[in-house]
Amino acid sequence: MNFNLFLIILIALIIIFLMILYNGIRLLLTVEKEKGIVKYEFKVTMLKIAVFTRKGTNEIIDSRPKKEDDSEDKKPESEKEREEDKKGLKEKYEEVKPILMELKKSKEELKSFLNNILKAINLKRLEGKLIIGLSDHTSTVKIASWIWSIGAIVNSSKPTLLSVEPRFDEVITDFEGKIELKLNILIVLIYSLALLTKKNIRELIKELYRQKKTKDKKKNESMNDNEQVSKKKDKNND
Repeated sequence: MNFNLFLIILIALIIIFLMILYNGIRLLLTVEKEKGIVKYEFKVTMLKIAVFTRKGTNEIIDSRPKKEDDSEDKKPESEKEREEDKKGLKEKYEEVKPILMELKKSKEELKSFLNNILKAINLKRLEGKLIIGLSDHTSTVKIASWIWSIGAIVNSSKPTLLSVEPRFDEVITDFEGKIELKLNILIVLIYSLALLTKKNIRELIKELYRQKKTKDKKKNESMNDNEQVSKKKDKNND
């Protein structure tokens, strides 16, 4: 193949790749709650092609406190157990202390990075609808009116649409919402590479990697000890 032709094709591919990155990805999250059931859908699209989709349904667990008769009997925590808990928390703090120190040193760099990343996020759509009904009709009207007044201000921006539907024939608190964001990957990539040039960030990454290696080593040692104990037990049984 002619070198000039190869170079033209390579440049064209690079330009197409950069255009794809600049066009970015769209993140769409839809959530709906109805009668204690929450349905959601999360979709990631690139060039209007779905590259990731996840749907699910969750049932909301009643979070009301149990009665004393229904609750299980719990023994009072002993002084020794409390001391062990304090010791465990102290050990965990000592483990993450180097990471916290590096985070403190990198505070300004991370703050600047987050501010720059916000420039890569474009809100395309924000929709929300609250269905509310209280036992007291007056309270229902007051809350609905309050949300309406806020919605009137927020809805003045084009991608936002918030509304409320009062119900007077039932006690209910349901909602449905939708948010769509566009993320410019090229801007994220540029600022991420710029972030890696900072010394404090590199030191933070090194510390995170060191902590991971230490945890993996302890985990492997623990697994080896358990295997040895298991082998000894099997040998004694034989």
